[in-house]
Amino acid sequence: MSDPLLILQKRIGYTFKDTALLTLALTHRSFSGRNNERLEFLGDAILNSVVTDILYRRYENQREGFLTNTRSKIVKRESLNQLAFDIGLDKLMLASRHTNQHTNNSIYGNALEALMGAIYLDYGYKKCKRFVEQRLIKTFIDLDQLAQ
Repeated sequence: MSDPLLILQKRIGYTFKDTALLTLALTHRSFSGRNNERLEFLGDAILNSVVTDILYRRYENQREGFLTNTRSKIVKRESLNQLAFDIGLDKLMLASRHTNQHTNNSIYGNALEALMGAIYLDYGYKKCKRFVEQRLIKTFIDLDQLAQ
């Protein structure tokens, strides 16, 4: 299995019905006119909703300020960039050679948001939430430590 997209799907535990969505999620605007910006827009909203849902249910006795602060730690740009590196999106981005991917690493966090949008479009909210819970939070984020 040397196809990078198959490797990524195995790594994230999610197989796309429409692999064109996955390819689009990994396409930076410097590479193509058809790029991941719209998926990023959708994925940002979905990710915020999913993380809010997870925190609301997990910390049922906490106040709104605690929940907002904890959510912001998860969805901030640096955290999303790190999660994108952790799951290997940095190795699969389609970007122009002239795009400095080392200094402009927000493209990876943006790609993670686009991936969320792609999962949402491919399978819906429940699968998207399961992906965030199982493959991102459970694997890479200690919620209780982060909440401290």
